[in-house]
Amino acid sequence: MNLAAQAANHRLRSRVRDYVLYVAIAFAFLGAVFVVEGKWGHEAFIRWGGLTGFTAALFGYFAQESRQYFRERRFWMLTAALLAVHLAAFAIVLTHVEEWKLMWFMVMVFEYPVLLYARSRLPNPSQDGEA
Repeated sequence: MNLAAQAANHRLRSRVRDYVLYVAIAFAFLGAVFVVEGKWGHEAFIRWGGLTGFTAALFGYFAQESRQYFRERRFWMLTAALLAVHLAAFAIVLTHVEEWKLMWFMVMVFEYPVLLYARSRLPNPSQDGEA
C-alpha cells in the first residue's frame, strides 16, 4: 500500500472513530434524559439537559475548529478552565432563576468569540518551527 493510500485509510478510520464517539455520546445523553425526566420531571430536563446539549455543541465546535492545538497542553488547560467557568456560571443562573426556556441557551453563541479570543492568546503551533 502506498503512502497516499495509507493516509486516506488513516483519515477514514479517524472519521469513523469520531462518528462512533458522537453516537456513543448521543446514547449516553438520551439515557441521562430518561433518568432525569423520570426522576425530576420535565423542568429539570429543560434546564440540565439543555445545558448539557448546548455546552456540548459549543465546546465541540470550538474543539473541532482548534485541531491544530490538540497536542498543546496549554490549549487543554485553557479549554478546561473555560468550561469550568461556563458550567459554574450557568449552574448559578439555573439554580436561581425560577423559569427557564430552552431557547434562552442561545445566549451561548456570544461565548464563542470569547473562546476564540482566549485561544488566540496561545502561541500558534503551526508557527513554532518557523522563524
